[in-house]
Amino acid sequence: MKVLICDDEQKIIDEITKFLNKINKLRSLSFELTSHNCGEDVLKDNEKYDIAFVDIEMPGINGLSVSKHLQKTNSNIIIFIVTSFHAYLDDAMDLNVFRYLSKPLDENRFMKSMNIAIDIYHKSTQYIVAETCDECFHIFTKDILYITIENRKSSIITKDQKLVTRKNFDYWKKQLAEYDYFAQPHYSFIVNLKNVTHFSKTNIILSANGKEYQNVPISRRYYSSFKEAFYKYVGVTV
Repeated sequence: MKVLICDDEQKIIDEITKFLNKINKLRSLSFELTSHNCGEDVLKDNEKYDIAFVDIEMPGINGLSVSKHLQKTNSNIIIFIVTSFHAYLDDAMDLNVFRYLSKPLDENRFMKSMNIAIDIYHKSTQYIVAETCDECFHIFTKDILYITIENRKSSIITKDQKLVTRKNFDYWKKQLAEYDYFAQPHYSFIVNLKNVTHFSKTNIILSANGKEYQNVPISRRYYSSFKEAFYKYVGVTV
């Protein structure tokens, strides 16, 4: 698992490295760590990372620009924004970052968030099998945007295609229940929270591959539970 730390404060890099080494021992993992003190170096190395810790306020290229670059090289990267500037929270959420960690770092929150990220990373390499009328498809869960009911059949909308499946909606609800990045905003929709960039009391906007999807509704019945699931996923206490 390739992990990037980009922060202009060496003490923060050292602290995150210490936390990651502790997780390595506890979970018998192996992180391939890379650290940079400025955004320019990240853009130069052009590496593909699985997880990144990025400071927003850095001299030169800021953390938001770095995050956009990292998402271009790997659209499924898990990004932690590490900063003391809370004013950037909305901008960071627009980029679909995973967590917002405040300085000074809280070790317990860091460890809890990182353990969730590792679990999501492993789950994102898992797939479901979708059977249509005449074919079977292996679909990575990370590539699903949403599942909906159309003409009494379930359709899976991914980043690249639409599949009308033979299984009913309740079947897919049970299949995806183990993943904490799926939530139900409406009786006929299941949404991948990884791709949610904005939502109101009536509508959800998802984005993937530079394209926005705005036709996902939220019903009054499901609004509270969906909001709770979303903020739990992004690590914000409501």
